[in-house]
Amino acid sequence: MNLPYRVGKYELDKQIGIGATGKVYHALDTFSGDEVAVKVIDEAVLHDPEFNEACRKQFLNEAALAGHLAHPHVVAILEASVTGDSGYIVMEYVPGGNLVRHTYHDNLLSVGDVLQIIYKCCSALDYAFGKGIVHRDIKPANIMVVSGTNVKIADFGTAVFYKEQITQAVTSGTPSYMSLEHIRGHALSHLSDMYSLGVVAYELLTGRLPFEADTLAALLDAIANKEAIPPGERRAGIPPELDKIVLKMMAKNPDDRYPTWAALEAEIAKLGRFGASRQDIADSEKFGTMRAMHELRNFPDPEIWELVQASKWLRLPAHAVIVREDEPAHSMYILASGAMRVTKQGHLLNVIRVGEFFGEMAYIHRGSNRQATLEAISDSVVAEFPFEALEKLSASCELRFVKTLLHSLTDRLVFAGDRIVRMYG
Repeated sequence: MNLPYRVGKYELDKQIGIGATGKVYHALDTFSGDEVAVKVIDEAVLHDPEFNEACRKQFLNEAALAGHLAHPHVVAILEASVTGDSGYIVMEYVPGGNLVRHTYHDNLLSVGDVLQIIYKCCSALDYAFGKGIVHRDIKPANIMVVSGTNVKIADFGTAVFYKEQITQAVTSGTPSYMSLEHIRGHALSHLSDMYSLGVVAYELLTGRLPFEADTLAALLDAIANKEAIPPGERRAGIPPELDKIVLKMMAKNPDDRYPTWAALEAEIAKLGRFGASRQDIADSEKFGTMRAMHELRNFPDPEIWELVQASKWLRLPAHAVIVREDEPAHSMYILASGAMRVTKQGHLLNVIRVGEFFGEMAYIHRGSNRQATLEAISDSVVAEFPFEALEKLSASCELRFVKTLLHSLTDRLVFAGDRIVRMYG
Protein backbone atom coordinates (compact mmCIF):
# COMPACT_ATOMS: atom_id res chain seq x y z
CA MET A 1 0.00 0.00 0.00
CA ASN A 2 1.40 3.40 -1.01
CA LEU A 3 0.96 5.93 1.79
CA PRO A 4 -0.85 8.19 2.33
CA TYR A 5 -3.89 6.12 1.40
CA ARG A 6 -7.61 6.78 1.82
CA VAL A 7 -9.96 4.15 3.29
CA GLY A 8 -13.46 5.55 3.62
CA LYS A 9 -13.14 8.77 5.60
CA TYR A 10 -9.78 7.72 7.06
CA GLU A 11 -6.43 9.01 5.78
CA LEU A 12 -3.77 6.35 6.48
CA ASP A 13 -0.29 7.87 6.86
CA LYS A 14 2.03 5.28 8.46
CA GLN A 15 2.15 1.61 9.40
CA ILE A 16 2.31 0.99 13.16
CA GLY A 17 1.78 -2.77 13.46
CA ILE A 18 1.28 -6.10 11.74
CA GLY A 19 -0.71 -9.18 12.67
CA ALA A 20 -1.85 -12.51 11.29
CA THR A 21 -4.76 -11.00 9.37
CA GLY A 22 -3.37 -7.68 8.18
CA LYS A 23 -1.46 -4.50 8.87
CA VAL A 24 -2.33 -1.71 11.29
CA TYR A 25 -1.96 1.92 10.28
CA HIS A 26 -2.07 5.25 12.05
CA ALA A 27 -4.79 7.32 10.43
CA LEU A 28 -6.73 10.55 10.69
CA ASP A 29 -10.51 10.70 10.73
CA THR A 30 -10.98 13.44 8.14
CA PHE A 31 -14.45 14.27 9.50
CA SER A 32 -13.61 14.67 13.20
CA GLY A 33 -9.85 15.24 13.05
CA ASP A 34 -9.30 12.41 15.58
CA GLU A 35 -6.34 10.04 15.43
CA VAL A 36 -7.35 6.39 15.00
CA ALA A 37 -5.75 3.04 14.22
CA VAL A 38 -7.02 1.17 11.15
CA LYS A 39 -6.43 -2.56 10.66
CA VAL A 40 -6.67 -3.45 6.97
CA ILE A 41 -7.07 -7.12 6.07
CA ASP A 42 -4.28 -8.36 3.83
CA GLU A 43 -5.65 -9.20 0.37
CA ALA A 44 -2.93 -11.81 -0.14
CA VAL A 45 -4.15 -13.61 2.98
CA LEU A 46 -7.73 -13.41 1.77
CA HIS A 47 -6.86 -15.13 -1.48
CA ASP A 48 -4.55 -17.75 0.03
CA PRO A 49 -6.62 -20.98 0.07
CA GLU A 50 -4.63 -22.41 2.97
CA PHE A 51 -5.20 -19.52 5.38
CA ASN A 52 -8.22 -17.72 3.94
CA GLU A 53 -10.96 -19.31 6.05
CA ALA A 54 -9.23 -19.13 9.44
CA CYS A 55 -7.87 -15.60 9.00
CA ARG A 56 -11.11 -14.28 7.58
CA LYS A 57 -13.00 -15.75 10.55
CA GLN A 58 -10.55 -14.12 12.97
CA PHE A 59 -10.96 -10.77 11.24
CA LEU A 60 -14.75 -11.09 11.25
CA ASN A 61 -14.70 -11.99 14.97
CA GLU A 62 -12.95 -8.73 15.72
CA ALA A 63 -15.18 -6.72 13.40
CA ALA A 64 -18.27 -8.17 15.08
CA LEU A 65 -17.17 -6.65 18.39
CA ALA A 66 -17.48 -3.07 17.10
CA GLY A 67 -19.43 -1.09 19.68
CA HIS A 68 -19.83 -4.08 22.03
CA LEU A 69 -16.86 -3.61 24.38
CA ALA A 70 -16.94 -0.27 26.18
CA HIS A 71 -14.37 -0.34 28.99
CA PRO A 72 -11.57 2.10 29.87
CA HIS A 73 -9.02 -0.74 29.72
CA VAL A 74 -10.14 -2.23 26.40
CA VAL A 75 -9.14 -0.72 23.05
CA ALA A 76 -12.44 0.46 21.57
CA ILE A 77 -13.43 -0.85 18.14
CA LEU A 78 -15.13 2.14 16.54
CA GLU A 79 -16.19 0.90 13.12
CA ALA A 80 -15.83 -2.11 10.83
CA SER A 81 -16.42 -2.75 7.15
CA VAL A 82 -16.04 -6.19 5.60
CA THR A 83 -16.92 -7.06 2.00
CA GLY A 84 -16.26 -10.12 -0.15
CA ASP A 85 -12.61 -9.33 -0.85
CA SER A 86 -11.65 -6.49 1.48
CA GLY A 87 -12.19 -5.15 4.95
CA TYR A 88 -10.95 -2.80 7.63
CA ILE A 89 -11.47 -2.22 11.35
CA VAL A 90 -11.15 1.22 12.93
CA MET A 91 -9.89 1.24 16.50
CA GLU A 92 -9.04 3.72 19.20
CA TYR A 93 -5.46 4.92 18.75
CA VAL A 94 -3.20 4.22 21.75
CA PRO A 95 0.04 6.20 21.36
CA GLY A 96 2.27 4.53 23.95
CA GLY A 97 3.03 1.25 22.19
CA ASN A 98 2.68 -2.08 24.00
CA LEU A 99 4.20 -3.79 27.03
CA VAL A 100 6.81 -5.80 25.11
CA ARG A 101 9.53 -3.23 25.85
CA HIS A 102 8.99 -3.84 29.58
CA THR A 103 9.70 -7.56 29.31
CA TYR A 104 13.45 -6.94 28.87
CA HIS A 105 15.56 -7.31 32.01
CA ASP A 106 17.10 -3.84 31.59
CA ASN A 107 13.72 -2.08 31.26
CA LEU A 108 11.51 -3.74 33.86
CA LEU A 109 8.75 -1.85 35.63
CA SER A 110 8.56 -1.54 39.40
CA VAL A 111 6.75 -4.34 41.20
CA GLY A 112 4.03 -1.88 42.22
CA ASP A 113 3.46 -0.77 38.61
CA VAL A 114 3.18 -4.38 37.44
CA LEU A 115 0.53 -4.99 40.09
CA GLN A 116 -1.48 -2.00 38.88
CA ILE A 117 -1.31 -3.13 35.25
CA ILE A 118 -2.38 -6.70 36.07
CA TYR A 119 -5.22 -5.38 38.25
CA LYS A 120 -6.57 -3.27 35.37
CA CYS A 121 -6.28 -6.18 32.96
CA CYS A 122 -8.29 -8.31 35.40
CA SER A 123 -11.04 -5.71 35.36
CA ALA A 124 -11.07 -5.56 31.56
CA LEU A 125 -11.12 -9.34 31.13
CA ASP A 126 -13.81 -9.71 33.79
CA TYR A 127 -15.91 -7.21 31.84
CA ALA A 128 -15.32 -9.08 28.57
CA PHE A 129 -16.17 -12.41 30.18
CA GLY A 130 -19.38 -10.86 31.48
CA LYS A 131 -20.20 -10.30 27.81
CA GLY A 132 -19.48 -13.97 27.14
CA ILE A 133 -16.05 -13.32 25.59
CA VAL A 134 -12.75 -15.15 26.17
CA HIS A 135 -9.75 -13.34 24.62
CA ARG A 136 -7.48 -16.39 24.05
CA ASP A 137 -4.34 -14.42 23.15
CA ILE A 138 -3.33 -12.36 26.17
CA LYS A 139 0.34 -11.39 25.85
CA PRO A 140 2.45 -8.21 26.27
CA ALA A 141 2.09 -7.33 22.56
CA ASN A 142 -1.69 -7.14 23.00
CA ILE A 143 -1.62 -4.85 26.04
CA MET A 144 -1.27 -1.25 24.91
CA VAL A 145 0.08 1.59 27.05
CA VAL A 146 -1.79 4.89 27.24
CA SER A 147 0.61 6.32 29.82
CA GLY A 148 2.18 5.05 33.04
CA THR A 149 0.18 2.07 34.27
CA ASN A 150 -2.92 3.06 32.27
CA VAL A 151 -3.27 0.20 29.78
CA LYS A 152 -5.80 -1.15 27.29
CA ILE A 153 -6.19 -4.71 26.01
CA ALA A 154 -6.23 -5.00 22.23
CA ASP A 155 -6.67 -7.59 19.49
CA PHE A 156 -9.85 -9.45 20.33
CA GLY A 157 -9.66 -11.04 16.88
CA THR A 158 -9.08 -14.49 18.37
CA ALA A 159 -11.82 -13.98 20.94
CA VAL A 160 -14.77 -16.35 20.96
CA PHE A 161 -18.06 -16.27 22.78
CA TYR A 162 -17.74 -18.57 25.78
CA LYS A 163 -21.51 -19.08 25.85
CA GLU A 164 -21.21 -20.96 22.55
CA GLN A 165 -18.91 -23.55 24.24
CA ILE A 166 -16.67 -23.84 21.19
CA THR A 167 -13.67 -26.20 21.45
CA GLN A 168 -10.57 -24.33 20.36
CA ALA A 169 -7.65 -25.43 18.19
CA VAL A 170 -4.06 -24.93 19.28
CA THR A 171 -3.53 -22.65 16.28
CA SER A 172 -5.32 -19.80 18.11
CA GLY A 173 -3.08 -18.04 20.60
CA THR A 174 0.64 -17.70 21.26
CA PRO A 175 2.26 -20.91 22.62
CA SER A 176 4.36 -19.39 25.43
CA TYR A 177 1.24 -17.82 26.97
CA MET A 178 -1.21 -20.68 26.36
CA SER A 179 -2.84 -22.62 29.17
CA LEU A 180 -2.64 -26.39 29.26
CA GLU A 181 -6.35 -26.71 28.43
CA HIS A 182 -5.77 -24.44 25.41
CA ILE A 183 -2.88 -26.60 24.21
CA ARG A 184 -5.01 -29.72 24.55
CA GLY A 185 -7.86 -28.19 22.54
CA HIS A 186 -10.40 -28.16 25.38
CA ALA A 187 -13.24 -25.66 25.72
CA LEU A 188 -11.91 -22.43 27.21
CA SER A 189 -13.24 -20.20 29.96
CA HIS A 190 -11.96 -17.06 31.67
CA LEU A 191 -9.52 -19.31 33.56
CA SER A 192 -7.48 -19.76 30.38
CA ASP A 193 -7.12 -15.97 30.03
CA MET A 194 -6.17 -15.90 33.72
CA TYR A 195 -3.32 -18.34 33.04
CA SER A 196 -2.09 -16.19 30.14
CA LEU A 197 -2.23 -13.04 32.27
CA GLY A 198 -0.22 -14.88 34.92
CA VAL A 199 2.50 -15.53 32.32
CA VAL A 200 2.43 -11.84 31.38
CA ALA A 201 2.81 -10.88 35.06
CA TYR A 202 5.72 -13.32 35.42
CA GLU A 203 7.48 -11.88 32.38
CA LEU A 204 6.95 -8.25 33.41
CA LEU A 205 8.33 -9.02 36.88
CA THR A 206 11.38 -11.06 35.85
CA GLY A 207 12.17 -10.36 32.19
CA ARG A 208 11.87 -14.13 31.59
CA LEU A 209 9.11 -16.47 30.50
CA PRO A 210 8.22 -19.15 33.05
CA PHE A 211 8.79 -21.90 30.47
CA GLU A 212 11.43 -21.66 27.75
CA ALA A 213 12.64 -24.22 25.19
CA ASP A 214 14.38 -24.48 21.83
CA THR A 215 11.52 -26.21 20.05
CA LEU A 216 7.74 -25.95 20.12
CA ALA A 217 7.42 -29.59 21.22
CA ALA A 218 9.81 -29.03 24.14
CA LEU A 219 7.96 -25.83 25.12
CA LEU A 220 4.58 -27.56 25.17
CA ASP A 221 6.09 -30.41 27.21
CA ALA A 222 7.47 -27.92 29.74
CA ILE A 223 4.11 -26.17 30.08
CA ALA A 224 2.45 -29.55 30.69
CA ASN A 225 4.99 -31.17 33.01
CA LYS A 226 7.37 -28.68 34.62
CA GLU A 227 6.85 -26.31 37.54
CA ALA A 228 7.74 -22.62 37.12
CA ILE A 229 10.53 -21.12 39.22
CA PRO A 230 8.91 -18.56 41.60
CA PRO A 231 9.41 -14.99 40.29
CA GLY A 232 11.05 -13.98 43.58
CA GLU A 233 13.94 -16.36 42.85
CA ARG A 234 14.64 -14.49 39.62
CA ARG A 235 14.31 -10.92 40.86
CA ALA A 236 15.02 -9.44 44.27
CA GLY A 237 12.29 -7.43 45.96
CA ILE A 238 9.30 -9.54 44.90
CA PRO A 239 7.30 -10.38 48.04
CA PRO A 240 6.45 -14.07 48.67
CA GLU A 241 2.73 -13.16 48.58
CA LEU A 242 3.13 -12.05 44.96
CA ASP A 243 4.91 -15.29 44.08
CA LYS A 244 1.86 -17.16 45.37
CA ILE A 245 -0.55 -15.02 43.34
CA VAL A 246 1.34 -15.43 40.05
CA LEU A 247 1.91 -19.17 40.47
CA LYS A 248 -1.76 -19.69 41.37
CA MET A 249 -2.78 -17.82 38.22
CA MET A 250 -0.56 -20.24 36.25
CA ALA A 251 -1.74 -23.43 37.93
CA LYS A 252 -1.89 -26.27 35.39
CA ASN A 253 -5.32 -27.37 36.61
CA PRO A 254 -7.90 -24.59 35.99
CA ASP A 255 -9.68 -25.56 39.23
CA ASP A 256 -6.52 -24.59 41.16
CA ARG A 257 -6.60 -21.00 39.86
CA TYR A 258 -8.70 -18.20 41.31
CA PRO A 259 -12.36 -19.06 40.70
CA THR A 260 -13.28 -15.55 39.51
CA TRP A 261 -11.59 -12.38 38.32
CA ALA A 262 -13.03 -10.62 41.38
CA ALA A 263 -11.25 -13.05 43.71
CA LEU A 264 -7.96 -12.37 41.93
CA GLU A 265 -8.54 -8.61 41.99
CA ALA A 266 -9.12 -8.74 45.75
CA GLU A 267 -5.77 -10.47 46.30
CA ILE A 268 -3.91 -8.00 44.10
CA ALA A 269 -5.60 -5.01 45.76
CA LYS A 270 -4.62 -6.33 49.19
CA LEU A 271 -1.00 -6.81 48.14
CA GLY A 272 -0.97 -3.53 46.20
CA ARG A 273 -0.87 -1.66 49.48
CA PHE A 274 2.53 -3.09 50.41
CA GLY A 275 5.42 -0.64 50.48
CA ALA A 276 4.53 2.08 52.98
CA SER A 277 7.01 4.45 51.35
CA ARG A 278 4.71 4.94 48.34
CA GLN A 279 3.20 8.41 48.58
CA ASP A 280 0.81 8.15 45.67
CA ILE A 281 -2.48 6.28 45.76
CA ALA A 282 -2.64 3.21 43.53
CA ASP A 283 -5.38 3.06 40.91
CA SER A 284 -6.46 -0.30 42.36
CA GLU A 285 -7.04 1.39 45.72
CA LYS A 286 -8.96 4.23 44.06
CA PHE A 287 -11.15 1.76 42.19
CA GLY A 288 -11.79 -0.35 45.29
CA THR A 289 -12.65 2.71 47.37
CA MET A 290 -15.11 4.05 44.80
CA ARG A 291 -16.59 0.61 44.15
CA ALA A 292 -17.40 0.33 47.87
CA MET A 293 -19.12 3.75 48.09
CA HIS A 294 -22.88 3.50 48.60
CA GLU A 295 -23.37 6.65 46.55
CA LEU A 296 -21.75 5.00 43.50
CA ARG A 297 -23.46 1.63 43.85
CA ASN A 298 -25.38 2.00 40.57
CA PHE A 299 -22.25 2.64 38.47
CA PRO A 300 -20.99 -0.34 36.41
CA ASP A 301 -17.28 -1.11 36.70
CA PRO A 302 -16.27 0.54 33.39
CA GLU A 303 -17.81 3.82 34.58
CA ILE A 304 -16.07 3.53 37.97
CA TRP A 305 -12.82 3.29 35.99
CA GLU A 306 -13.84 6.44 34.09
CA LEU A 307 -14.20 8.26 37.42
CA VAL A 308 -10.82 6.95 38.57
CA GLN A 309 -9.19 8.34 35.43
CA ALA A 310 -11.02 11.66 35.76
CA SER A 311 -9.88 12.18 39.35
CA LYS A 312 -6.78 13.37 41.20
CA TRP A 313 -6.41 12.01 44.72
CA LEU A 314 -5.00 14.02 47.60
CA ARG A 315 -3.84 13.05 51.08
CA LEU A 316 -4.62 15.83 53.56
CA PRO A 317 -3.40 16.19 57.16
CA ALA A 318 -5.81 17.31 59.88
CA HIS A 319 -6.69 21.05 59.69
CA ALA A 320 -5.71 21.32 56.00
CA VAL A 321 -8.08 23.57 54.06
CA ILE A 322 -9.00 22.31 50.60
CA VAL A 323 -11.71 24.85 49.66
CA ARG A 324 -12.07 28.47 50.80
CA GLU A 325 -15.25 30.51 50.51
CA ASP A 326 -15.36 33.19 47.81
CA GLU A 327 -12.50 31.61 45.83
CA PRO A 328 -13.07 30.66 42.13
CA ALA A 329 -14.15 27.03 41.68
CA HIS A 330 -12.60 24.65 39.16
CA SER A 331 -13.20 21.23 40.79
CA MET A 332 -15.59 19.21 42.91
CA TYR A 333 -14.70 16.42 45.34
CA ILE A 334 -15.61 13.12 46.97
CA LEU A 335 -14.34 12.34 50.45
CA ALA A 336 -12.64 8.92 50.31
CA SER A 337 -11.54 8.70 53.95
CA GLY A 338 -11.50 10.88 57.07
CA ALA A 339 -13.91 13.75 57.74
CA MET A 340 -14.29 17.40 56.67
CA ARG A 341 -16.03 20.34 58.32
CA VAL A 342 -17.96 22.94 56.33
CA THR A 343 -17.91 26.50 57.66
CA LYS A 344 -19.09 29.90 56.45
CA GLN A 345 -17.75 33.06 58.03
CA GLY A 346 -16.43 30.87 60.83
CA HIS A 347 -19.78 29.20 61.61
CA LEU A 348 -20.09 25.42 61.35
CA LEU A 349 -22.64 24.41 58.71
CA ASN A 350 -22.07 20.69 58.22
CA VAL A 351 -19.68 17.75 58.51
CA ILE A 352 -18.80 15.77 55.36
CA ARG A 353 -18.53 12.01 55.83
CA VAL A 354 -16.84 9.33 53.73
CA GLY A 355 -18.48 8.88 50.33
CA GLU A 356 -20.14 12.30 50.32
CA PHE A 357 -19.70 14.93 47.61
CA PHE A 358 -18.70 18.53 48.17
CA GLY A 359 -18.10 21.44 45.85
CA GLU A 360 -20.86 20.16 43.56
CA MET A 361 -22.80 23.44 43.61
CA ALA A 362 -19.99 25.08 41.67
CA TYR A 363 -20.07 22.22 39.14
CA ILE A 364 -23.79 22.69 38.56
CA HIS A 365 -23.56 26.49 38.56
CA ARG A 366 -20.36 27.09 36.58
CA GLY A 367 -18.54 30.35 37.06
CA SER A 368 -19.66 30.80 40.65
CA ASN A 369 -17.31 31.18 43.59
CA ARG A 370 -17.10 28.86 46.58
CA GLN A 371 -19.90 29.34 49.10
CA ALA A 372 -18.11 27.82 52.10
CA THR A 373 -14.74 26.68 53.49
CA LEU A 374 -13.89 23.00 53.91
CA GLU A 375 -11.25 21.86 56.37
CA ALA A 376 -10.04 18.36 57.21
CA ILE A 377 -11.02 17.31 60.75
CA SER A 378 -8.63 14.35 60.64
CA ASP A 379 -6.14 12.88 58.18
CA SER A 380 -8.22 12.51 55.03
CA VAL A 381 -8.10 11.33 51.42
CA VAL A 382 -10.02 13.31 48.83
CA ALA A 383 -10.81 12.54 45.19
CA GLU A 384 -10.75 15.77 43.19
CA PHE A 385 -12.67 16.02 39.90
CA PRO A 386 -11.65 18.96 37.70
CA PHE A 387 -14.66 20.21 35.76
CA GLU A 388 -12.89 19.79 32.41
CA ALA A 389 -12.22 16.11 33.23
CA LEU A 390 -15.89 15.52 34.07
CA GLU A 391 -16.87 17.00 30.71
CA LYS A 392 -14.91 14.21 29.00
CA LEU A 393 -16.86 11.38 30.66
CA SER A 394 -18.95 9.14 28.42
CA ALA A 395 -22.56 10.25 28.05
CA SER A 396 -23.89 7.41 30.22
CA CYS A 397 -21.32 7.98 32.96
CA GLU A 398 -21.91 11.75 32.99
CA LEU A 399 -25.69 11.27 33.20
CA ARG A 400 -25.34 8.81 36.07
CA PHE A 401 -22.91 11.15 37.82
CA VAL A 402 -25.24 14.16 37.53
CA LYS A 403 -28.16 12.11 38.85
CA THR A 404 -26.03 11.08 41.82
CA LEU A 405 -25.17 14.72 42.48
CA LEU A 406 -28.86 15.66 42.41
CA HIS A 407 -29.65 12.93 44.93
CA SER A 408 -26.81 14.20 47.11
CA LEU A 409 -28.08 17.77 46.94
CA THR A 410 -31.63 16.66 47.70
CA ASP A 411 -30.49 14.73 50.78
CA ARG A 412 -28.50 17.75 51.93
CA LEU A 413 -31.45 20.10 51.49
CA VAL A 414 -33.72 17.75 53.45
CA PHE A 415 -31.11 17.55 56.21
CA ALA A 416 -30.77 21.35 56.28
CA GLY A 417 -34.55 21.74 56.46
CA ASP A 418 -34.76 19.35 59.41
CA ARG A 419 -32.06 21.33 61.23
CA ILE A 420 -33.88 24.60 60.68
CA VAL A 421 -37.12 23.09 62.04
CA ARG A 422 -35.28 21.83 65.14
CA MET A 423 -33.58 25.19 65.68
CA TYR A 424 -36.75 27.28 65.45
CA GLY A 425 -39.31 24.79 66.70
